[in-house]
Amino acid sequence: MKTSILFPALVLAAAPLLRARPARSQEAGEAGLPQLAQELFLAETVQPQERGQVQLTAHSRFQGGPHTRLLGEYGITGRFQASLATPALEGGADDDEKPWELGVLYALLPGGSPFALSLSLEASLAEGEAPEWEPALIAARRWGRVQLHGSVSTGLAEPDAAVAGTAAALLDAGRFTPTLELVWSAAGEEMAVPGAFFRPRDGVEVGVGVPVCLSCGRSPRQLRAMLTVEP
Repeated sequence: MKTSILFPALVLAAAPLLRARPARSQEAGEAGLPQLAQELFLAETVQPQERGQVQLTAHSRFQGGPHTRLLGEYGITGRFQASLATPALEGGADDDEKPWELGVLYALLPGGSPFALSLSLEASLAEGEAPEWEPALIAARRWGRVQLHGSVSTGLAEPDAAVAGTAAALLDAGRFTPTLELVWSAAGEEMAVPGAFFRPRDGVEVGVGVPVCLSCGRSPRQLRAMLTVEP
């Protein structure tokens, strides 16, 4: 398969999932924190998958050719999930990320609260290298139709140089959710990602975002696209 048609092919492969299906309640419940977006482009999501639930995400980056990774998440309990991210699917892709990422996420607060707090731990697995561990604390709060999310993470190998933070604002507009993400690191890298997510059916989400480098003299042109399905 040519890399230029990889993401559209993934969309077509998920077409059977676009058919009507029974409505599924949000993980946090109406009285708690609704999940406005299943995934974010650079920031972290706070809600784990429900027990026994599988979620698959294709995350593509378009800059000098497509670069797509797959993310799978599985709810072990209602508050604990495991995840696995693949390397870039395109052969020879210039990947600045680790080939495999294995992670776990645990919700520290019950789902009915309007404030969510979770702890995650990810391990980057590169062939011939020791795992690189990255713990993160993720929080989210709701004010009317607006949600604010934030996280702080650090690499255990070099904690003084690898501290990073994210902040995201999400607007509840029904099946359409505009977002704005901000990312910073101790190395001085700062990014902003305006974007939007759309849910054509329950269990299907499509997102498009445009990262902008705030700390670069000239921000490279880039586009990110995501497709998330819950079989």
